[in-house]
Amino acid sequence: MMNGHENDFCNSEDDQAIVAKYDAGRSETNEILSWEDPALEVYHVTDRYGFIHDHRLPEKLTAHETKIRERENERIGKWLKMIKKWEKYADGEKVRNRVYKGIPNAVRGEIWGRLLGVPQIKVEQEGKYEEMVHQARIHSTDIKQIDLDINRTFRNNIMFRERFGPKQQSLFQVLSAYSIYNAEIGYCQGMSQIAGLLLMFMNDEDAFWALSVLMTDRKHAMHGFFIPGFPKLKRFQEHHDKLLSKNIPKLKKHMDKFSIHSSLYTLKWFFQCFLDRVPFTLTLRLWDAYILDGEVILTAMSFTLLKLHKKTLLKMEMDELIEFLQIKLEQDFGYYDDEAIEALQHTILDLQKHKLHLPGVAPPHELPQKPFGMIIRPESVNTRRTLSNGGQSNLSNDSSGTNRKNDFSKSNQSG
Repeated sequence: MMNGHENDFCNSEDDQAIVAKYDAGRSETNEILSWEDPALEVYHVTDRYGFIHDHRLPEKLTAHETKIRERENERIGKWLKMIKKWEKYADGEKVRNRVYKGIPNAVRGEIWGRLLGVPQIKVEQEGKYEEMVHQARIHSTDIKQIDLDINRTFRNNIMFRERFGPKQQSLFQVLSAYSIYNAEIGYCQGMSQIAGLLLMFMNDEDAFWALSVLMTDRKHAMHGFFIPGFPKLKRFQEHHDKLLSKNIPKLKKHMDKFSIHSSLYTLKWFFQCFLDRVPFTLTLRLWDAYILDGEVILTAMSFTLLKLHKKTLLKMEMDELIEFLQIKLEQDFGYYDDEAIEALQHTILDLQKHKLHLPGVAPPHELPQKPFGMIIRPESVNTRRTLSNGGQSNLSNDSSGTNRKNDFSKSNQSG
């Protein structure tokens, strides 16, 4: 990943040209090539989440789906009542129970924001998001990489389908603003899908602050996944291996036989809380729980997933195992969402009982070390170079950024 904080602190002409394209949106001044704009393609139907399918979806819902919709409609009223008296319910069991039953789509963005404390942050940081958006247009050196990744983020979803369309504009603003707000991370590949998911249910500023909380609070602490070296990823993969060895040794031995280590399949499990690795409906349920309870969901669901499919996995050879974990699980998980979430809850309780629910306290270097929202001016370059790593700032070292990009890309191909 290129975190892009190089020695030239003003955007290049190429960067400015990209910014101008997002400002213009889908106007006549923007030349959009046919391959860039899948909106020209013809699709039969989009599902309720905006994902486009290349085959006609059933005209009638299944009995199971009908039951899900009915229950969701019934729950909306209960959630709206809780929202009106949020302070009364915020830390109670009723919210917890209802989150694990699934937050209705109609209020999902509102509840995610409240669980992350976004309304309070917006009051405390009034004007900061707009400032970061403005400063990013001048100083962010991640513009090119952000633009490249936006053009391949959720392109099978109607919201992000059109090149330079409204949601692509929002995604560009959120990611470029965050790249200047959190100088230790800047921008890393993988963040675009997280921000895109948030933008499906939130407006730009709410998504920005939600992303900020997910990256930097102690409950989620995604910061450690995205800084150079990915220290948190390695720590969680080691813990995952430990859980398998202790609780499912036969499966662990089977996977070891084919050299299928956790680094081959857990990247998106840990980096993005299972985005693109399980069906989207289950992804949303996992994100509901993740936003509420944090990183325990990552360890518990990773173990639960393999435990649920243990018998199937034990029958597979190497290529089948990799394809199953990386592709087929998203297409057909094999269990209803409620069943998967119930199994997850049982796993959490069991792991907590044995004090194995987390890999331990995060070391200090995984947490943010520098203030947020500080715009580095050219005249302060010399000061900036002595911030960390024995006097060498990883932010001004382009090679470390490049390596991080390449490392993530290579891992993404396998994970």
